[in-house]
Amino acid sequence: MYYPFETWITPLTTVRRERVLPAPGELLVDSGDRVEPTQIVAVANLPGEFRILPVARLLDVPPARMKRYIRVKPGQEVQQGQVIARRGRVFARSVKSPIDGRVVASGGGRMLIKGQPAKFELRAYIPGTVVNVVEPHGVIIETRGAVIQGKWGGGSESLGVLKCVVEKPDQPLRAEAVDPSCHGMILIGGTGLDSEALEQACELQVRGIVLGGLQPEMISPVARSPIPVVVTEGIGTMPMSAPAFDLLATNDGREAVVSGRVQPRDGVIRPEVVIPLPAETLPPTDTQPGAPLTVGARVRAVRAPYTGAVGRVVALPAQARRIETGAKVYGAEVNLGQEAPVFIPLANLEILR
Repeated sequence: MYYPFETWITPLTTVRRERVLPAPGELLVDSGDRVEPTQIVAVANLPGEFRILPVARLLDVPPARMKRYIRVKPGQEVQQGQVIARRGRVFARSVKSPIDGRVVASGGGRMLIKGQPAKFELRAYIPGTVVNVVEPHGVIIETRGAVIQGKWGGGSESLGVLKCVVEKPDQPLRAEAVDPSCHGMILIGGTGLDSEALEQACELQVRGIVLGGLQPEMISPVARSPIPVVVTEGIGTMPMSAPAFDLLATNDGREAVVSGRVQPRDGVIRPEVVIPLPAETLPPTDTQPGAPLTVGARVRAVRAPYTGAVGRVVALPAQARRIETGAKVYGAEVNLGQEAPVFIPLANLEILR
């Protein structure tokens, strides 16, 4: 039995997403309520941040003499930019508070300021029905629709209309394709994008970008960008797989939600695109999530020489075979649409749901 990594690229399934507050708070919806993506479903007050200011060093005085220059007292409220310490008159030196907050303590040449509590608002993310409420932490929301999971992502979450700006999955997203009609859209690209295209997308307030691959030099710019980005195949110049591109292109013009959030452990979260669809019943599935690899399973190769290729398993040889590297490995014979099935090591395959 072999249990490969699983990726969801499915035209219709039940989608359940857990929406959790970063701290206990107040839930604003009940089980059975219908919610919209931008609706606030829970709120929490997060503790303010602490700032330690080296007042004596900034004033260039010994720590023992700092007290005479302090303008505020412990427990006093301060505003951002307010002078909290000052030395001299003509060539004065001053220290200002970097945040709104309250002075907690001072001494040893330093001052501790605690920021004001921040209100955190948790949005539903997907349209659907609240199926479970977990007081006081969050809710679980369910809907029906298509799901495309990515390998890498950047940014947070957004809502928009899908817009395919390339004709083929092996075409890069160019700046000239990002025109005013892309405002508020989730753009579907191909093999990657450059800094000019990303800058143009930010100026036009694009709601999201979905790509097959992403060049390594674009990782940092994308991570700093406010736009959620989903990369379906991985880092490098890679075309989007046919199942993912066809599913996105088929739903061109539909409203979707996109998330670039990545959490590799403690409840894995993968970047994704969810396309809510009206459906009463779901189509039958040939395999269940978490099932071992079997003949007939739809798989995708994740390493060379067939990176990104999608096909069906036609056989699972009982004996290990020697590959080009000289290693003997277990694998599967996969029909990739060529004249004959190809042998791919099990470690180089993932199941597509």
